[in-house]
Amino acid sequence: MTEENFDETRKKFLKHFSNGITHNLILWIISKECIHGYGIMKKLDEFFSYEDACCETNINSSKIYPILSKMENAGLIVGEWKVNENNKRVKYYSITQYGENVLKDIQDHMRSVLTNKSWIAFFEDMTGLEINNEKRN
Repeated sequence: MTEENFDETRKKFLKHFSNGITHNLILWIISKECIHGYGIMKKLDEFFSYEDACCETNINSSKIYPILSKMENAGLIVGEWKVNENNKRVKYYSITQYGENVLKDIQDHMRSVLTNKSWIAFFEDMTGLEINNEKRN
């Protein structure tokens, strides 16, 4: 395998990892506050800003707004047009009861993942960190 092929494969795996969790992160972010699309992008940047440049995940409007639209159509979130602090009309998103139920299912799944010995071994091996099952504040 050439160095170029290795880099492309590496980027692809990291991109799949980031894309796979983005929907869950967006729903979680919206559950914490009523927020507009740009605010969501800024919060996602905090999750996906890696020191290693090859891991960069492009969080932009062409990626976020279709996800928000799908989530809204699915009834997970609701958007409401409001005027922001800059006197611009923007759409703010909030989670619905159905979205809260789905988020609870995700939380239950995450809890079961973090109590499964195989997943714990995987996370510890991948991060070099010890996974502590005690509730964190």
